[in-house]
Amino acid sequence: MGNFNRLTHVGVVSFTWIVIVLLNLKDFATAASQLRVDGKSTEQTQNCKIAERYLIKCSNVDAKEIFIPPAVNIAELVNVTARESKLDAQNLRKLMWTSSDVQDVRTAIVNPKNLKLLDVSMNQMVKLVDEHFVQYENLKKMNLSFNHINDIQKLTFKGLDLRELDLSHNYLIAIPFQVFHPMQNLTILDLSYNNIVKILDHFFKFNRYIEILHLNNNKLANFTSNALADLQNLCILDISHNSLQFFSKGIFDSLENLEYLNVAFNPIVNIPSGTFRGLHNLRTLNLSGTKISTFPFGVLHFSPELETLIIDETNIEEFHNSELLGVPKLRKLYMRQNKKLKKIESYLFSDTPLIEDLDLSGNSLTFLHKSLANLTHLKYLNISNNPWACDCRMFWFAPWIESKRKSNITLSDLSCGPYAYPNEMLDTLKHLNCIAPNIVFKTPTKQYRLRSDALLECRYSANPPPSITWITPTREVFHWNPDPAIPGVFEKHPHAHDYFMVPMRVIPPRIQVLDNGTLLIKNVTREDCGRYICYASNPIANTTDNVLLHIDPADWNYVRIISLIVGAQCAAGFLGLTLIVQFLRYLINRFGLFDNFCSFCKRDRVSPRAKQIYAMLDNIEQYKSQQLERLKDNYAQQVTRIRDNCNQQMEWIQSSYQSQAKHLKDFRDIGTAHLSTLRGQYQDQVKKVRDYSTGQLNWVRENYIFQRNKIRKFSAHKVLQLRETYKYQQQTLNKVLENLPSLYFENCRAGTCGRAESLVMENNEVESIDVYIKAKIEKLAELDEINTESNTDLTQSRLSLYYTPTERSLGSEIASPTSPLAGVHINYIKDTPDPLFLEQPCTSKYALLRDRQLEAAILPNGSISSHTSIPNLKILVDVEKNITQAEKTRASKLRFLSDNPECTAEKNLQIYSSKSVPPPPYSDQDDDFEEDLRLETVL
Repeated sequence: MGNFNRLTHVGVVSFTWIVIVLLNLKDFATAASQLRVDGKSTEQTQNCKIAERYLIKCSNVDAKEIFIPPAVNIAELVNVTARESKLDAQNLRKLMWTSSDVQDVRTAIVNPKNLKLLDVSMNQMVKLVDEHFVQYENLKKMNLSFNHINDIQKLTFKGLDLRELDLSHNYLIAIPFQVFHPMQNLTILDLSYNNIVKILDHFFKFNRYIEILHLNNNKLANFTSNALADLQNLCILDISHNSLQFFSKGIFDSLENLEYLNVAFNPIVNIPSGTFRGLHNLRTLNLSGTKISTFPFGVLHFSPELETLIIDETNIEEFHNSELLGVPKLRKLYMRQNKKLKKIESYLFSDTPLIEDLDLSGNSLTFLHKSLANLTHLKYLNISNNPWACDCRMFWFAPWIESKRKSNITLSDLSCGPYAYPNEMLDTLKHLNCIAPNIVFKTPTKQYRLRSDALLECRYSANPPPSITWITPTREVFHWNPDPAIPGVFEKHPHAHDYFMVPMRVIPPRIQVLDNGTLLIKNVTREDCGRYICYASNPIANTTDNVLLHIDPADWNYVRIISLIVGAQCAAGFLGLTLIVQFLRYLINRFGLFDNFCSFCKRDRVSPRAKQIYAMLDNIEQYKSQQLERLKDNYAQQVTRIRDNCNQQMEWIQSSYQSQAKHLKDFRDIGTAHLSTLRGQYQDQVKKVRDYSTGQLNWVRENYIFQRNKIRKFSAHKVLQLRETYKYQQQTLNKVLENLPSLYFENCRAGTCGRAESLVMENNEVESIDVYIKAKIEKLAELDEINTESNTDLTQSRLSLYYTPTERSLGSEIASPTSPLAGVHINYIKDTPDPLFLEQPCTSKYALLRDRQLEAAILPNGSISSHTSIPNLKILVDVEKNITQAEKTRASKLRFLSDNPECTAEKNLQIYSSKSVPPPPYSDQDDDFEEDLRLETVL
């Protein structure tokens, strides 16, 4: 069964092939018969022939004499005129009508609906009007090159859907904006060899599928940034042979698929490093014929896929090491006819190891570096037409090229120079006597005296003579080259420079290299001692040696002695200068020179005694502020503790009442009476707790106010005490001076009177200190929260269960007939607790004296009288030192007991044992006597 199926399949296939062959023979016979039918036409068209089955070729004939059989669909017409007749293209698919003086395809071709390719190049067409090709519905490729077209209308290509369009070699100058809009599927566009001057932004907005664009050999002077922004599928771009002088920023950023870019023969002077940053897939780049003199660094960093680089006929003078960095896949490098190119640095080809074709012909190169030997994949090398020096710098080239010939490398002519015999480079290089440097003599280690001259030498045997570089212990570098015609390794370095390559411009130099390469050091210093590095190099090899320079130890001892002497002189000089300055200051302060001769220096001058008084008053104020803060914190803690205790008592009473009421609910007859009694007890207990808490709060508040007033008056008391004490001492001193019999004018001149008068303060000092004290006392009156306390306490008291009155609220309550808190229930305790022993208003004789002085000095408006003066502070301290601490304590206690007989021990015990009197609010106020005595002692 399987064999039968296979036989049947073979038979069917064979029969099908026979039918196809018969049909083709029939078509061929029909075409031949058609040619034979019209024998007259065949005889008149001897210049037309059917080259292939469907191709007819005609030349040097008129169009009216051409007969195209129906089976033919391709026609090639060369020099075929159509002056009086038209060509019928009904059956044609491809029509190539060239060099035939066709002026208008509309009058020369009829029925072009089926054409897919139209080539009318090398004709005489001049102008393309609107809808010029509207009948060519199926046309895909059209070639209009080598005509005389100088104008294209806006709608010339309406109705076309071309894939390829060639308008090259015409006379186009200006093209209508977006003239190719109807052909949105266009992939190849050739506008080369015209006179186009400018391409506007988004010119190809509707032609996004263009892959090949030729704009070369025009007169383009500028490309705007967005001229090519819409060609994201572009693969080949040729803009060579134009008038571009620069590239607009970002012109190539959107061309991510571009593989070939030709910008050759444009007068471009500079190419910024980021010009090709969007060309990640670039394979070929041609920069030939530009005016760049240096290859831009970093211009190839964004094209890692680059394989071919062409740099011909430029003004580049030198290629640096890192200019091919970023193109590791480069395989073909052409640098030809660069007449100014004289040098290629040593490691230029280190970043491109895959190079296969290298063409360096027609340049001005004199030698090649050995880094060329690292190109292991090299297959083609052309170094002809260069003035090669053939010296020891190319000594390596002969053995390397011999080894490369075994790998079938293609080489060019190898000649040494323009006037040398051809192809004798290798023989010349083989017979060179090139020797690596070898040390012959170097300066031995010596000890040099300071300020003497040192000469360091390194002598080598080598061919050619090596260049020498000296490096000092301070990292200063000096270069020397025996033959300037053969540049050394460090030819780009300055002749003498420091570690940071900064040239040394000291003239005349203290350290220099002589003509024979030795290093001369004049006036040797301590910085010159150490290790000197001698580096010698020639084209064959390099070597390094060290030379040591030491300082004579005798000079070290001399330097130490001189250093000690200079140090001692400097110290003595500074000491003497300091003493002189201090002595001048003493004389100025002693005799008051600035006060007498310098009115400006005397202005706003404060004496040391006034400064001491100012400092003392500032300390008093600081102490008072600290005490007030402590008092406020203590008061807040006591109030919080009282409130917490009251809340606990209330909660305990409420819980006890609820538990008893719950047990009495079961008794109907007796429970009602018990509940009434229990409710009354509950209310009484609540009232007692509330009254007790209110009393405690009022007592704590009054105690707080008393202590606060006491602290506030502390500084005023001290100031008044100082004033009275100084007044008393001044009066005593005046009386003593009046009673002295030996007080004469001569004694005053001797200094005794001056010393006596120095104890008395001047009027201007007293007035300045009085003004300062008055300002301090006025600030004491404004210490409290004048505006905030009255308003804040009044508002909070309406919301708080325990109202704490301030001084202003108490004063306003007495002065005003109606209370501002009418309607708010406040519990007040009328009987205030008696003060403690330590809280009495009188504490010591100094405190009583202070109170009396304050009462005498304070005016009815609350300020201090200004007619009093303050004596010298030093005398006050001396008088206070004579009174011991024990005498002060004993005197204060006796004074207190004599003035307050009711304050006995029994009274105190009774006060402390009474239940109605609360305990002291806080313990930090119990040391009133000791604190007063301590402050008095300090002041």
